[in-house]
Amino acid sequence: MVNLLRPPSVSSSSRFSTVTGLWRQQSLYDRRALKTGIVHFGPGRFFRGHLAYIIHNYLAQKGFQEQRWGICGVSLKSQQTITRLKPQRFLYTLTKHSSCAQNREEAEVIGSIREIVNGREKCEYVLEKMASPSVHLVTLTITQGGYHLDKNFNLDTTHEDIAHDLRNPSTPTTAIGFIVEALRRRRDRSMTPFTTLSCDNLPRNGEILRQAVLAYADLIDPQLAEYIRDNATFPNSVVDRIVPQEQESDYNYPSRLLQVRDRAPIVTEPFWQFVVEDNFTGDRPKWEDTGVIMTSDITPFLYMKSRFLNAVHSFIACLAVRAGIEYMHEAIAVPEFQLFTRLLMDDIAAATPVPREMCEQYMEQVLLRLSNEALPDTTERISSETCRKVGKYIFPILQDAYSRKVSMKRIILPVAAWLLAVREEACESGQPYQAKDTQSAITAIQEGAVISGILGLENCEQTEVVDNECLQALRDLQTHGLLTTLKNYSEGGLLNESASA
Repeated sequence: MVNLLRPPSVSSSSRFSTVTGLWRQQSLYDRRALKTGIVHFGPGRFFRGHLAYIIHNYLAQKGFQEQRWGICGVSLKSQQTITRLKPQRFLYTLTKHSSCAQNREEAEVIGSIREIVNGREKCEYVLEKMASPSVHLVTLTITQGGYHLDKNFNLDTTHEDIAHDLRNPSTPTTAIGFIVEALRRRRDRSMTPFTTLSCDNLPRNGEILRQAVLAYADLIDPQLAEYIRDNATFPNSVVDRIVPQEQESDYNYPSRLLQVRDRAPIVTEPFWQFVVEDNFTGDRPKWEDTGVIMTSDITPFLYMKSRFLNAVHSFIACLAVRAGIEYMHEAIAVPEFQLFTRLLMDDIAAATPVPREMCEQYMEQVLLRLSNEALPDTTERISSETCRKVGKYIFPILQDAYSRKVSMKRIILPVAAWLLAVREEACESGQPYQAKDTQSAITAIQEGAVISGILGLENCEQTEVVDNECLQALRDLQTHGLLTTLKNYSEGGLLNESASA
């Protein structure tokens, strides 16, 4: 998406200081002495609000004793971040803002990024940086599109960018191409491979990345693919922090809280989580000292993130668009929504193979985070691509609920509310609603399809139960309305119990 927001112009006579000036006064470590230990692809807002923030905290905690983990960012598409950050030496402000936290607003300058370069213009520079002995980590936040995957999460070798790199492997244009060429150079120089760490919101992101890298390498040089398979590592990770799209108001925080002007401020929530599979080829930051969770089994954390944040986010948005509620925090504040959501999360916990105490702690955090009115998020945005989210996040919950004999009624109701809004092209009040989804899915829903139909699932006992529950929820919503149905589903007086028989 093209960002049309522009940083406000500030005259040189402004009373505000610069970000670089404030860093010189209050620096927590010597950026001039930092070595590049991490090369990162995709230096966008989430990266600056998450990984760069975590590395900054790590450097600040270790002080002048640890100077090996500076970051070189690589941008392969938009150069807007470079344009904004280069004049202030890649420093920027980060403001944590929450209506629920004790300290509602906290701002600081982040100094972990040494440089950001245009990878397409400086291809050789980036490759040699990745082949440097000081670099131990290559990290990515390039979104799912940046991996060039097909619908089955395999590398799409027909994509024009991948096809270009396969023809020109020494001058790549994709992150996959850069990784393989840099690993080839390290192999040829008898160097230890770097660890490649995906920080994107993909299930088992390390495994997906490894598979794509090996598929690409095998087409170039099967021996190189074998070397990577035997020697390189691609840990899975779970990343979690809400970093909203840029707002005009973002520029007010650094000026008000720090008395500085900033061309590229980040505003985010206080909460963050970073869970990393401890599977590295060589050196790594000891970042567990700053709150990163290192684990041998990432599975419980994947379940919790996908089900109690991603799925619940979608569930609330589905209900909210039917109700005609614009913002997530407004929906959470409605008593019927709040009670229903708590009970819904109990059902999800019962259907999830994770210890109950882990679920309960995460559930409380999620409700608090989603009620943060200081970072307003639209229900329209969250409800976009709901069909994909039903397949990715919600249907697996229904499958586990079926096998564990957990009631599906509350789990299915939000999906039914969304289906009804799509089918009628309207909220319950009659206000128009236009779903942002694939046209094929919208057409199928308007023709009467329910869950198995929109997902293209084969008919079996399990899908019959899911579809029957969905049809019953649709009838309840049409007969009683949304809020009354939420009350009935929350109070135990679930309508038409025979539907689950």
